[in-house]
Amino acid sequence: MLRHLAAMAKIDVHHHILPDFYHNVLAQADIPVGTPIPKWSPEASLKIMDELHIGTSVLSLSAPGAMIAGDVPKVRALARQWNDYAASIRADQPERFGFFGALPGLTDMQGAIAEIKHTLDHLDAEGITLFTSYDGKYLGAKEFEPIWAELDRRRAVVHIHPVHSRSAPFTSPFLPQPLIDFPHESTRTACDLVLSGRKRQYPNCKIILSHAGGTLPYISERLVALGNSIFAGIRDDNSPRGDQIMDDLKTFYFDLAISGSANVLDTLLKWAPPHHILYGSDFPFAGGAEHSFDSKLENYIMDVPLRQMCYRDNALTLLPRLGSLEVPVTQRN
Repeated sequence: MLRHLAAMAKIDVHHHILPDFYHNVLAQADIPVGTPIPKWSPEASLKIMDELHIGTSVLSLSAPGAMIAGDVPKVRALARQWNDYAASIRADQPERFGFFGALPGLTDMQGAIAEIKHTLDHLDAEGITLFTSYDGKYLGAKEFEPIWAELDRRRAVVHIHPVHSRSAPFTSPFLPQPLIDFPHESTRTACDLVLSGRKRQYPNCKIILSHAGGTLPYISERLVALGNSIFAGIRDDNSPRGDQIMDDLKTFYFDLAISGSANVLDTLLKWAPPHHILYGSDFPFAGGAEHSFDSKLENYIMDVPLRQMCYRDNALTLLPRLGSLEVPVTQRN
């Protein structure tokens, strides 16, 4: 690592944990995760953090989430168990960990709002994780407005993680959904939030999209060019028009999990506001690719102030509690 970057302890906003109780539920479920289920421990997180010069990681629950538990009481219980566990990890080492709270499925409106209150009011989580869709509905669906209203009222940070799409059935072992479909799912739900007007309707939520926003930067001009004519008959008073679509798309934040390569960064850095780009590792689901993408990111030509923003400062703006902590990290040569 370059000497002038030695003090840049990264903040990782895309870092998953799989406690034994959740790992066991995943292993017993008859649902294809799409990638091997990794083993995890707090020690493994700390090890990768020191290797990648990460000062603090914000922990989250990856797909398929608590919904995998089955019926409503079990799903609620699993979400609560995960949140309480994540809070205990943070309590043990608050300078190294934060967490985004997990929710039951949004179709369980009562349970989801109760868990938002528990997680943000009682556990003081850094924010909330939402998945890209629930029961085939993306996050701009009108049914989810009470969730957005609750989060908007609290000015919550929301990290959106892709989940398996019902519209992309399993067709080949060489096409698992996390490999190709997950970035597209992030794109679909982001477009749904903007074009439905939900993003504009609830502006106080700071929303982070996983994996550099999927294909969103690539297709953004297409949305603006075609949006006015295609959606003229279905949009409401909250829906953006013309250049407002682009303005709303650029209000998202973008993590760099498995996205630190030059072809992604060239596009994202030209398109997204520089203060909206955040570091992410996708540990432990990256399967070892964390090191490769981290190396690509560190070798990408970028001026020091911008790197400092992406590695740390932008996250501190969203998550100011982390800025009050003195973070010990192992420096790399």
